[in-house]
Amino acid sequence: MTKHRPAFILIAALAAAIAAAAPARVHAQRAGQAPVQNANDAAEGQVERIAAVVNDDVVSVYDINNRVDLVLATSGMPNSPEVRERLRPQVMRTLIDERLELQEAKRINALATDADVQAAIGRIESANHMPPGSLVPALTREGISVDSLNQQIKAGLSWQKVVERQLRPSLGVGDDEIDEVLDRIKAEKGTTEYLLAEIYLAVDSPDQDAEVHNRMLDMIEQMHRGTAFSAVAQQFSQAASASQGGDIGWVERGQLDPEVQKAIDDMDINHATMPIRTPTGYYVYLLRDKRTLAAANPEDATVTLAQLVLPLEAGATADDIKAQKELAETVRQDVKGCDDLKHAAGELHVEYADPTPDLKIRDLNPAIRPAVLNLKVGEASQPLQSDTGITLVMVCDRQDPAEQMPSRDQIADNLTRQRLDLIARRYLSDLRRQAFIDVRV
Repeated sequence: MTKHRPAFILIAALAAAIAAAAPARVHAQRAGQAPVQNANDAAEGQVERIAAVVNDDVVSVYDINNRVDLVLATSGMPNSPEVRERLRPQVMRTLIDERLELQEAKRINALATDADVQAAIGRIESANHMPPGSLVPALTREGISVDSLNQQIKAGLSWQKVVERQLRPSLGVGDDEIDEVLDRIKAEKGTTEYLLAEIYLAVDSPDQDAEVHNRMLDMIEQMHRGTAFSAVAQQFSQAASASQGGDIGWVERGQLDPEVQKAIDDMDINHATMPIRTPTGYYVYLLRDKRTLAAANPEDATVTLAQLVLPLEAGATADDIKAQKELAETVRQDVKGCDDLKHAAGELHVEYADPTPDLKIRDLNPAIRPAVLNLKVGEASQPLQSDTGITLVMVCDRQDPAEQMPSRDQIADNLTRQRLDLIARRYLSDLRRQAFIDVRV
């Protein structure tokens, strides 16, 4: 079973960002300065001017300005004319995609309800440790349109419903596929696993390539200036992971595209790649952490050992040694646990060493280590010869080391996410190609 991810979670810095923005706004108003938003609106002449037509829907300049305000509040970027101007093309693309997502959700009767939106706002407040019902007043006090937040949430929830209804039923991860991934990881001892976040922008036609590449470079520039990767991903990434701040979790090395792998291999933790071109668009990846996966080393097992020793007299002949080995073999086949081994020693009146706990196999005497390595609990070793006798070693208890391996659920979740994300992007790309989109600003 795959784990269900939450539909929409605002970045954890939301409340802090709103609070940090408040003193600057108050200071500007006291100085008699108009807020940047009002100055832009005045320059536009009318805030309801049409910015784009998407089939039968309209994106207005007012919509763009409101969403820019929301982006600034949730990212911590400075509210300056230069920043606002850089954000406008990115916001425009996001709003167009949201219109398409809502239209498709309406077509198949999968629109998120007002109750869905309110529940999502409640999750946002909980994730940001805000009192219930406090987010909307906080946004309103800062002059940020609640409608823009509601629209973003509704589009995200509705698109998730579309994807779940239209695409997920056709996906399935079989046990054989999970086994294949596990076998590959075990075979490639030392495989690296990466904790990644992503930002994705689609390129729907070749003539868009330069524009999308420049938009991606601009996002990188925003991050270099201090904007959180998660904030940029959440607002602008076109991957399904956008609602998680771009987080895609742990990904095994062999599951990455060669271009991505090459970029990440030598990268430091908490660094991001430059834009990486793929057949469908551009990616930027943030390396959050990495670790080495490998099957557990059997020599790291901890065992409790008991021993039975059949003595050999000094100067024992080959026949004497043979006889004791045959006796040891008989005992080995008869005993079924350490209590049996102790009982056998008593009957034979030979030396028995009580169980010694917490022994690491790697620390055992090299003469007995190979004999113990693969013994099961209650199983005696092959007879071992020494100068003083023939020894049987038995494992009374064994604690094997935990494997540094992803669980089957984690592998299934990762495979499903990759496939679902790919076909969801194609779905939205098809909607763009089929739509009537008229950008007027």
